[in-house]
Amino acid sequence: MKLQQSVLCATLFASSLVLTGTAAAQSQQNQTQQHRHSAYNYASVGVADHDGGDSIVVEGSYEFKSPYFVSGYYRNFDNDAGSSADSLSAKLGRYFWLNSGLTADVGVRVGRVDFGPVDSNFWGVEANLRQRVDQFEFYGGLGWVDYTDAGSDNQYQFGVNYYIDSNLSVGVGYQDSEYGDGVRFRGSYHF
Repeated sequence: MKLQQSVLCATLFASSLVLTGTAAAQSQQNQTQQHRHSAYNYASVGVADHDGGDSIVVEGSYEFKSPYFVSGYYRNFDNDAGSSADSLSAKLGRYFWLNSGLTADVGVRVGRVDFGPVDSNFWGVEANLRQRVDQFEFYGGLGWVDYTDAGSDNQYQFGVNYYIDSNLSVGVGYQDSEYGDGVRFRGSYHF
């Protein structure tokens, strides 16, 4: 039941982000066209299968002044023991064009995570590489996170996104998050 409520909340939140993104994209078209990188302007919903449970992730990113962007996520984790935990994070980053279709980004993030009996704030740094080849975007990254009440952790991610068109993509990846390693599936709307 809790998972169904989480899915409903995540769907409503993602829908509102998509509608907001659509309205913002339409108003931008009426203004001077500005180059935006689709990898840093999106709203997405995903599911991840971790070592000890499953999570639903709602993410978003916005390039507020090229090449700077803000991003964030909300993750609801249901562990195999039957309890639930939440995580919330925000990131400020900058990306760099390295070559045709190849970008790198670096960022600093902060957030709060519920580890069950322990809640902890955290901060961290991360770097990612993205290579776009036709409709495919391959990515990989490394990060370091310091939890105020739970030590520190090295994290990583890698995967591929397939762009159905310029506004929609689906992806699969593998990542180490605050709740452990896991395979992640997601759908994204890019604006």
